[in-house]
Amino acid sequence: MAFVLINKSTRDSLGAVIRALFQPALIIPLGTAALYATGEIFLLSYMGWWSVANLKTTILWLVTFAFVTMFEVATAKNRKAGLGKITAEILSVAVLVTFIAELYSFPLIVELIALPFVTIVVLMAEMAKHKPEHAPIAKLMGCLSILIGFSYIGFSLWKSVELWRDTFTRANWLELVIPIILSVAFLPFLYAWRTYVAYNEMFTTISIFGIDKALVPYARWLAITRIRTDLDLLERWRKSIQSARPANKVELKHTLTALLVLKEREAAPPTVPPKEGWSPYLAMQFLADVGVETGHYNHRYEDEWGASSLMRELGESDGIWRNNIAYYIDGTQHAATVLKVKLNVNLTADCTGAENMFILHAMHLLEQAVSFDAVERLKMQIASLKDFPADIPFGSASLARENFHGGAIKDGYSWMFTVRRGA
Repeated sequence: MAFVLINKSTRDSLGAVIRALFQPALIIPLGTAALYATGEIFLLSYMGWWSVANLKTTILWLVTFAFVTMFEVATAKNRKAGLGKITAEILSVAVLVTFIAELYSFPLIVELIALPFVTIVVLMAEMAKHKPEHAPIAKLMGCLSILIGFSYIGFSLWKSVELWRDTFTRANWLELVIPIILSVAFLPFLYAWRTYVAYNEMFTTISIFGIDKALVPYARWLAITRIRTDLDLLERWRKSIQSARPANKVELKHTLTALLVLKEREAAPPTVPPKEGWSPYLAMQFLADVGVETGHYNHRYEDEWGASSLMRELGESDGIWRNNIAYYIDGTQHAATVLKVKLNVNLTADCTGAENMFILHAMHLLEQAVSFDAVERLKMQIASLKDFPADIPFGSASLARENFHGGAIKDGYSWMFTVRRGA
């Protein structure tokens, strides 16, 4: 702080940072969170559990948990998963371990020597992770970090047992419990905050890229009355609006009605005869056992529907191009008719592991979509990675390679394993 205040350039920048912190976009939500936390503290004080002695712990909790988790929830790609992760952290053993480790400190001289040493160890471990050739250093620094952590925990436990009369007191118990209680009681606020942020993003986005601004109030009313707190459905509706671009209230309402019907069908998937294909919602789970998760099965255009997974990068290369694999489902509204696993080999020097992963995915898909007998019959053809077509009950399976032509990747290629049924 002294350096910042002495140097003119950093002193001017500090003023800009302070002004930025007092923008309404930050002050209003953080102030609201602080008021909510004040209500929690008042209740704990009324119950006789909180006193001024807990003020330092409470302020640290507000800054390091309450404010931080608000930003985590707001920026998480999957807000439901983000809130679940925060809940798990609150109730994890790590909270107890951290409390024990911080209950007693080493003598001051030891702490002063340890601080720069620990900082260097942690920074070296993080830097070494970014380059494969530094893996031994990363492993060594990781072991040192674990050893340091156990030394702090061990010392604190030893002192706790030695000074058990001073350790096992009501004051220490409250120092442990109060942050946990405050965190658990803060979850409803985080839930409401997450919902507000999702709605705010939704209507800001569709007014720019989706519909006429005059339709936004009606869209907001539909969302509040029919979607409510289902943020997954809200996000799907946003994508549907951006795709369909409804021009009036009737078309806008139809996009939501169609999505609600689709969600009911997902909850109770209809049976699809094998000669017509597969249930799309069953097909979405065919590769779940190997860690592949698809998006929703949605309408694309005309009579074509589909779903796909994200491209999962394979290998440990830190270059621009990496090999990747993905799963695709194509079909109609009622049945999936084409299932595909595609491997893009962008880095031929690292192709062996990627191709082995592709073979595993192809065989697993064939087993789930058709039968184990089909895998036994075609496994040698799949494992040899040679183009082939083959018949299966009510359809066909095929493997094909396609070389890349032009572009930045000169010697790249892709493998496509396809299973078809129905139309």
